Amino acid sequence: MKKAKNKPLQALLTISSLALAAFVLMALIIPVVTDRLLQDKDPLNMGEPASIVGATANAGNTEQTSGSSLSENITDPVEPSNNPTHTAAVTPTMSKSETETDTADTASSDTSAPTGTEEDISDVGNDQKPSETDPEATDPVSDLPVSYLSDERVKEIFQKYSQMVASIQVYLPGTDSTNDKMAIFSGLIISADGQVITFGSNFSFALSYGHRLYERAEVRIVVPGRQKSFEATLEGIQRDTDLALFQIEDISDLTFATLDSESKLSIGDPVIAIGQNDVLTSKGGLFPGLITAIYHPMVLENNIKIGMIQTSAFISQQASGGPLINLAGDVIGLNNSQLNRTYSDIMGYAIPTPVLKTAMDIITNPDPGPREPIGWLGIITLPDDENENLLELMDWPSGLYISGVEDSSPSSIAGIKSGDILMQVNGVNMHSHDTYAEYIQGKPVGTLVHVRIYRTSEQRFISLQIYLGRMP
Repeated sequence: MKKAKNKPLQALLTISSLALAAFVLMALIIPVVTDRLLQDKDPLNMGEPASIVGATANAGNTEQTSGSSLSENITDPVEPSNNPTHTAAVTPTMSKSETETDTADTASSDTSAPTGTEEDISDVGNDQKPSETDPEATDPVSDLPVSYLSDERVKEIFQKYSQMVASIQVYLPGTDSTNDKMAIFSGLIISADGQVITFGSNFSFALSYGHRLYERAEVRIVVPGRQKSFEATLEGIQRDTDLALFQIEDISDLTFATLDSESKLSIGDPVIAIGQNDVLTSKGGLFPGLITAIYHPMVLENNIKIGMIQTSAFISQQASGGPLINLAGDVIGLNNSQLNRTYSDIMGYAIPTPVLKTAMDIITNPDPGPREPIGWLGIITLPDDENENLLELMDWPSGLYISGVEDSSPSSIAGIKSGDILMQVNGVNMHSHDTYAEYIQGKPVGTLVHVRIYRTSEQRFISLQIYLGRMP
């Protein structure tokens, strides 16, 4: 009776053991079978066809096990297929073990390299570094070399020209009625023997009548790379452009900049202004920006044309007198911070290089001997083509548009203003700058002339009598 009662329990235990064994077997076998089926159906991992593509892309690295039959299949493109029998059709001579081995090798290689054509795969794995810039590559927008636009180019320009920018100190001792005065600003070295250019407005407090330094004024210049400061003398100032020339004493073999460049200026061009550091700055003096405006050239009575370059690079007082450089490494102007106070507190201004060259010629090659005094009104006009276009645009009477009036000149004393139009002098029509200059300069100093102007701000004609002054 006890044996009869134990039979159902034994049967239950046996069934449970069998069920557990079946569950374990299914857990081990089903993933393998599923992975195999999925691999056969995946067009990107198709057993032997995938290995054939891999063999084509990496010829010499994959062992061929099917002889000439496999070689013939390599030469033709293998179209992906979802048919599970496709593997056997392609490689009928391969055994099951060989197929599994080749499939496993192919699957492992596919995880490290993308599938595709032979040309595509051969590009993968080369020693190309995307971060490195091809020195011959060009920017698709500007068609300029990529290196031209890189930060390294800016660093190279700064390292080069910072050795050509001197620090100038002008000190004027005080008197019983005045305090001591001192200014520190920049200057551009333009010769190996120590010629340095800057602006007279940087040290105007130390200038006496005739744009000469007071005898008690002291000038010291610090040159990059030299252990001591040097004394310097003021060679001259070109009044119209404010350009000043210093000569450093007892120095030679300096690195210097040239003023031969006449680069074309365009709005939006990147520029670099370089000047001496602030006293609390250990390194620096770089002021990057863009050209934001180009002033129309203004013609003086001595035929010098002045047109300022306006930039977004802020020019500090200590940087005034340093060079303005484009990214091609050309000096395109000389920075002047004094104009910031007159025109704008946030913009920088520079005198273009061609104007600097003209002013340098006047300073270094003065007229020999005494000359006859030349008549002078003291107005600044536009070039003839710009003048004609402006008058036509604004529908103003024919004449010369006055873009500026010299301080303390006969015109300024008589009340002529910027924006007036000079129409006649002694009844002679002023239709060009040459006509005006020849007529005025042909008159003796002190000549009384009758001048007719049109005041654009008030839209009325005005007649004046002015005594000609002496051209400075």
